[in-house]
Amino acid sequence: MEKSEKVTQLAELTKEFSTVAGAVLTGVAGLTVAESTSLRRKFHDAGVHYRVVKNTLARKAAEQGDMKVIADLFVGPTAIAWHTDDPTAAARVALKAKEELEKLEVKGGFLGGNKLDAAGIKAVASLPTLPELRSLLLGTIQGVAAKLLAQLNAPAQNIVGVVAAHEAKQKSEGKAA
Repeated sequence: MEKSEKVTQLAELTKEFSTVAGAVLTGVAGLTVAESTSLRRKFHDAGVHYRVVKNTLARKAAEQGDMKVIADLFVGPTAIAWHTDDPTAAARVALKAKEELEKLEVKGGFLGGNKLDAAGIKAVASLPTLPELRSLLLGTIQGVAAKLLAQLNAPAQNIVGVVAAHEAKQKSEGKAA
């Protein structure tokens, strides 16, 4: 690879790494072409960027930003999976793929300036997605508003109930008389 090509790839990787919300590094040694293709498709379908990287370039690109904490993980045949918006997406897809591909090695990950080990990646993968979090928050907000509205309407409902009971009592007394 020529020096100009390396400089271009380094600039590209540095730019891509600057937008990472969450990333997972995998070891791809021993995977067949079919397994690699299937793995790429899984990441692509989930909206996760997946790229086999040249370690020296990836290490340099990582060291220029927040991902410097994982620069030491770029050893051996390495691929990186990342998402720009959803910090849990890459971890979820990687762990699901690991269940199907025994040879896939999860080396570590990155989230919010922190280095993750295998246990950390499992924890991140179990977190709800951003849309799920939004729906939970919206449900909580709506629940509070509904309870407040019920409390505000309760006195009016009680008055209506008393008036209706009084009216029913008068009708029954009028029929009995």
